[in-house]
Amino acid sequence: MRITSTSCICPVLVCLCFVQRCYGAAHHGSVRVTRNQTKHIEGETEVHHRPKRGWVWNQFFVLEEHMGPDPQYVGKLHSNSDKGDGSVKYILTGEGAGTIFIIDDTTGDIHSTKSLDREQKTHYVLHAQAIDRRTNKPLEPESEFIIKVQDINDNAPKFTDGPYIVTVPEMSEMGTSVLQVTATDADDPTYGNSARVVYSILQGQPYFSVDPKTGVIRTALHNMDREAREHYSVVIQAKDMAGQVGGLSGSTTVNITLTDVNDNPPRFPQKHYQLYVPESAQVGSAVGKIKANDADTGSNADMKYTIINGDGSGVFSISTDKETREGIISLKKPLNYEKKKSYTLNIEGANTHLDFRFSHLGPFKDVTMLKIIVGDVDEPPLFTMPSYVMEVYENAKIGTPVGAVTAQDPDAANSLVRY
Repeated sequence: MRITSTSCICPVLVCLCFVQRCYGAAHHGSVRVTRNQTKHIEGETEVHHRPKRGWVWNQFFVLEEHMGPDPQYVGKLHSNSDKGDGSVKYILTGEGAGTIFIIDDTTGDIHSTKSLDREQKTHYVLHAQAIDRRTNKPLEPESEFIIKVQDINDNAPKFTDGPYIVTVPEMSEMGTSVLQVTATDADDPTYGNSARVVYSILQGQPYFSVDPKTGVIRTALHNMDREAREHYSVVIQAKDMAGQVGGLSGSTTVNITLTDVNDNPPRFPQKHYQLYVPESAQVGSAVGKIKANDADTGSNADMKYTIINGDGSGVFSISTDKETREGIISLKKPLNYEKKKSYTLNIEGANTHLDFRFSHLGPFKDVTMLKIIVGDVDEPPLFTMPSYVMEVYENAKIGTPVGAVTAQDPDAANSLVRY
């Protein structure tokens, strides 16, 4: 029967809806009318006619995933011209008519013969008609109605993007946002709590927390130190039915890595070092290395070495190896063991990239003392003059003294010189 705002057609095809709610409870849905009253009371249908009336049809409902041995009862079509003598024949057409939905053409009872999935199709549009079985003529116009598939909680929440890999700076303030995860539920979000998802943390406490409504993961502790622990595996659960007992759940893993900040000053392992350098070392050559340790990584561990004082600051220099972060000590002037046997250098190692948020953890530099011992090398004797000029007569006899040369051992031992 076509739905109109006003109608004077008689008889009337009445749609008696049986609405099945979740968990199998059945309720009878009556037809709502605009200008005349139709009541369905304990199996009886009373129709009070008035000259003008308009019908508003309720939807039929069928519970999805019905697994019972018998077809599921959907509802009943009834014409007020039906006197119960079998003279009225009910016809059902439209989506699923005759395959999914069958009708008893005598009683008007509609059944569903197949298990339906709301997530595949939410509703079916059908048409009903009552005809005179003897004359095959319509008793009233064809009427359209809807059978809606009623949702049950048969879909667990799913995280479509996990597992996740994210980072957050170490020493972040408590409550710093790390990531927002989202789980989707294929159940009907407009009916009940089947698709109402609540988030919780299964693994990762007390370091991280998750907002139960939004799925935002946040840090839950102050001063999380990368140098103490760098990697965390956090498991987040999404549970439907608003988290109630019996709800379905899904989970995902969030792998969180703390990134480095410059919160560790450089430190020399020792306060005093000693280095041996032979006096024969060449000017400009590297004669030793020194290194301060820094627990940070990357640019946060970069540093520069400086000779800040000491009696060897004019004889030695220091540079920084960018790759190894070592201080390279080089010779600026020649060494002479006989003149000076040792030198002292005060060396500073300081970070070059400071983060002023952590200046209270400083100072971000350290100082150590380096004593350089000059090694004695066996040097050749040295003549007192670089060259000599001597004269001798041409007729001098063999063995006549011509002159003398003199050489000395420059070493401290002053060993005897043989010519």
